[in-house]
Amino acid sequence: MDKAFRNLATGCIAAVSTAAILLAAAGPSAAYGKDGILEVDEFGLFYNQYQSGCVFDLYGEDLNFNDNYFKSGCTGGTSLVNDNTESYKNRDVYAWKVATDANMDGNVGEIPSNYQGNASSTFKNTISSSTYTLHA
Repeated sequence: MDKAFRNLATGCIAAVSTAAILLAAAGPSAAYGKDGILEVDEFGLFYNQYQSGCVFDLYGEDLNFNDNYFKSGCTGGTSLVNDNTESYKNRDVYAWKVATDANMDGNVGEIPSNYQGNASSTFKNTISSSTYTLHA
């Protein structure tokens, strides 16, 4: 039984070491999204026009902005993201859709990959959710 326990302990140590290496390798990508820094492979909604002020950066979909706030330290900082965005920039390889209501309801628009601009009158300060599409 002592030998079996030792083999089990050795196997557990190897598994934990492998998991630690994998987590360390995934470190930078785990920081993507909602950190106030628009990075490659992200979609950003800006507090002001012309991609200025605070940015709400997304790596994955968010179907309800009502519990998201812009990061402090910039124009619009600590404001609720829901219904508070005037421009956008898509640094993702995929197109992104935005909607004027939660859960992608209401008016829906699509922002192509690597495109930026000001929100139209339909979407200015009314965006409440977004998701990426599966086409580039």
